[in-house]
Amino acid sequence: MRKSIISLIALIAIIAVLSSTAAAASKVTLQPSSESVNAGENITLNVIVTPDTQISGMQFDLEYNDSLFQVADVTEGNLFSQSGQNTIFNPGQAGDGKLKHVYGCILGSSSVSNPASFATVTLAASPGVQGTSQVYLKNVVISSSSSKPVDLRLVNASITVSEPKKPKGLLSKMVADLLG
Repeated sequence: MRKSIISLIALIAIIAVLSSTAAAASKVTLQPSSESVNAGENITLNVIVTPDTQISGMQFDLEYNDSLFQVADVTEGNLFSQSGQNTIFNPGQAGDGKLKHVYGCILGSSSVSNPASFATVTLAASPGVQGTSQVYLKNVVISSSSSKPVDLRLVNASITVSEPKKPKGLLSKMVADLLG
């Protein structure tokens, strides 16, 4: 009986350790500046990384509806430079609803574990077009300080493009100004 109890306790301990190890993962979140944008305007997406271990490099692709958006700009965030490290960053290539081969890393043997923005992607909403687009992270790889891939959890985004509200007519504006 005592041997059975010890075996049961050991089994529970092993399951608990394996469960907590499996649950650990670095989180990569697409964080739009807003959930909606007017047609013809820009919106930014921050790629926020919350590491669960020391990391030193990252890459991703981004997929979006190219009838609603075009990539206007991609800039490096401060994830890898937050402690003054030198970095390398490639803003990728955009076309056909995809932003491919965005990558960056720390030059040298440093690593980071504090959450921060890896990149900011500026999307230009097409003029005269309305709709909702899912924006997906694809082919995401984060490298640990020992150059091994880490487990990931991705959080994608959805952005709605609306027609801008038309300005009031001149007469309506004058009446509103008079009535104060």
